[in-house]
Amino acid sequence: MCQGLLKYYDRRKRKALNGRGEQEVYSLRRLRCCSCKRLHLELPWFLIPYKRYRLEVIEEVIAGRAEQAPVEERTRQKIKAWYRQIKTHFLGVWRFCITHGFASPKLSPILTTYVRATVNSGFWPTHPLGRHIWKKNPL
Repeated sequence: MCQGLLKYYDRRKRKALNGRGEQEVYSLRRLRCCSCKRLHLELPWFLIPYKRYRLEVIEEVIAGRAEQAPVEERTRQKIKAWYRQIKTHFLGVWRFCITHGFASPKLSPILTTYVRATVNSGFWPTHPLGRHIWKKNPL
């Protein structure tokens, strides 16, 4: 991340499933960096990068309170497995933010806080082509 000035480029549609399992479509702004010419998608607080469900649904699943959505038990298991894998990374980013003065040590973070801190710090653990960095590339 070069910290360059971002200018409006265009809009992109993004779909997400809500708590009732209904698909919602959002029109999100894409911004282009004036320095490095890369595109950045402006995500609202309720969307997690590369996830199909809204943040509230994922929080409910992790807490074990999601009875309705997602409907399939296997999807709930996948969300919980993802959180178990990434939780340590979130804690590490959060400690980094506290150490460098970007966050207060008195704040007790929730999933929303972890996601925003990780995305905004540039430490989201996904390869630009969509492969997770903690999984080995089969090639």
